[in-house]
Amino acid sequence: MRFHHEWLLKTAAIAVIAWMAGNAAVAQSNAQNSAGAPTIKVDCNKKGSISATLVHLTQTGNTRGVTISVTGTCKENITIGAFDHLVIQGAPNATLQDASNGTAPVVLIFSSYDVTLQNFTINGGAVGVNCIGDSYCTLSFNTIQQSAFAGVRFARSHGILQSNNILNNAGAGEVLANNSNVASLSNQITNNGAQGIGVVADSYLLDSGDTIQHNNLAGIRAQENSVVRADTLTISGNGTDGVHLESGAAASFLGADVITGNAGNGVAVHDLAFASFFTDGSENISGNLTQPDVACYPQFSATRGAGAVGGTTNCVEP
Repeated sequence: MRFHHEWLLKTAAIAVIAWMAGNAAVAQSNAQNSAGAPTIKVDCNKKGSISATLVHLTQTGNTRGVTISVTGTCKENITIGAFDHLVIQGAPNATLQDASNGTAPVVLIFSSYDVTLQNFTINGGAVGVNCIGDSYCTLSFNTIQQSAFAGVRFARSHGILQSNNILNNAGAGEVLANNSNVASLSNQITNNGAQGIGVVADSYLLDSGDTIQHNNLAGIRAQENSVVRADTLTISGNGTDGVHLESGAAASFLGADVITGNAGNGVAVHDLAFASFFTDGSENISGNLTQPDVACYPQFSATRGAGAVGGTTNCVEP
């Protein structure tokens, strides 16, 4: 029965990844094909401006099915509001440089469905990309660095982060807050000043294939009834726990995770939190600098499958 339950969890996670990726692909296709809209080209090295382009599109009511192709270095803070099927892409690469001296997001997205941002280096800002207000945001193949707070933040929003390099931000690499739902796939999340990923306030993280290393605090910290579904993660060298769960958070480790060499525990399960581990022998949670590797702390923490992770545990299961 345990194997069947774990198989169902893993199958469900894979299905959600496929659904979210498929949904984004269909939306992007719609964006490219809606009304046969041509691609708008912006060259920031020749005084072009993404912000001015977005303002013009809003003023003319052209806020659906738009693709903007960008070259050069754009020193501006971009606000995207009430767009539907918008793609902004580097051609083949471009840079977005904070112009607010760290007081505003480099990219702010609100009340927008299916905004895609890809092939950019995003430098500085209070936040690199802030996706809020019931938006759906897809970020892919970006480098997001040197923000004063988080590299990427989702608040009451949804989306996909895929194949990004999120590093050297003063706060967390990624933050999911206020009932956000995000798939984080094959990202490099390194050397951030707080957690690699913070998941708070009833949020949901589907995390597959990420490398989360050398962040100042935990690799992943989930709290306040948030949920993490994880597989094929590499979490190592972080300043506290590999994964830290507290205040009603739950995490399922669905196979092939490597959580080792963190300064704290590999997985730390605190008040009212729960962790389950796939028991096929593919989990490797061992060699962390604070023992045991899977630790249950008071009060009312619980696990299933902790004895199958290849490392030590103090968790007692029925």
